[in-house]
Amino acid sequence: MTIQEVVLRRLNAPLKQPYVVSTRAIHAFDPIVVCIRNDDGGHGWGEALIAPGYTAETVEDSWQFCRGAAMAMLGERPAAAKDMLLDAASRHPGGASAMLSALDMMEEAPILRIDENLRIPLLAPVNAHEPAAMRQEIEQLLAAGYRTLKIKIGFDWQQDLARIEKIQQIVRGRAMLRLDANRGYDLGAGKAVASRLHPEGIELFEQPCGSDEWAAHAEIGMCSTVPLMLDESIYSIEDIARCGPLEGVGFVKLKLKKVGSPGMLVNALQYIRDQGMEPVLGDGVATDIACWAEACVATRCIRNAGEMNGYLKLGRSLFKNPLCVEEGEMVIPKGYWPQVDDAALDAVTVIRDVLTAQ
Repeated sequence: MTIQEVVLRRLNAPLKQPYVVSTRAIHAFDPIVVCIRNDDGGHGWGEALIAPGYTAETVEDSWQFCRGAAMAMLGERPAAAKDMLLDAASRHPGGASAMLSALDMMEEAPILRIDENLRIPLLAPVNAHEPAAMRQEIEQLLAAGYRTLKIKIGFDWQQDLARIEKIQQIVRGRAMLRLDANRGYDLGAGKAVASRLHPEGIELFEQPCGSDEWAAHAEIGMCSTVPLMLDESIYSIEDIARCGPLEGVGFVKLKLKKVGSPGMLVNALQYIRDQGMEPVLGDGVATDIACWAEACVATRCIRNAGEMNGYLKLGRSLFKNPLCVEEGEMVIPKGYWPQVDDAALDAVTVIRDVLTAQ
């Protein structure tokens, strides 16, 4: 079996409503999507949304990397293609992950097979800021079955604290809260928030400072009333190991696009647990393709609410058989295998490049 065709796409997929990430509003997801086909008729999909400033990667560099990798793997066996991608994964984690994931799906990797009916609890974001709107939104989310809510902070720390306390009063212990600062604080603000949080109902405090600010996170962890979780700081096994000795860091979050293939993600999540911390998984800025692959891993590897809810933000699913949500849980029936909707994909494709073996 050899690789005969690679189709690369850049998307601009509109969202149902704007989504705030790192203090900026996102109106559409624009991932690189990969489809790899072999000479036996099999094919697989992968994706990675390269967010400017989230990593050292840029969209254009990743696009060029994927084109070069696609040309190099044409006519090769999947094992050889994977070896090439693994060699480049540290420099181009998003692009390499999209292609490695497509290869895993093309080969129908066991980790992607669903042998029983599954329900995966998901978290939901609280977007409102005004008290009346927050109350209405939270009550709707609780009525829909969500039991973990994400609160975006990292703005004015005093206003953030006031909003958190108001949300705690509204929730009254009916759901766990994850606080995500998205690297928005400096050391002083991070310590001010961490030391003043009332821990009731707060599961964790995510990434208060910059990706490389390990010393700041060590200080914040020592004074925090709730466990810290690092996300943007984590891109390798070495980064995970670096978290282990930090006082107060109880969680580490991973996304498929940061690690490589679904199988590699399984190993990395287990390594987090081996270091005495709890893994969290999921990408809130991803389409159905990556969210499904992460969900397959989540059923085997995590014990808390998944963050693979990006697909719910899209105006239109990319699957003919969309992933369903019931009572705040992703529902995956036994034997499920995604069927990409070509029409839906074409409607949001900005650039398409087809590379074929001679």
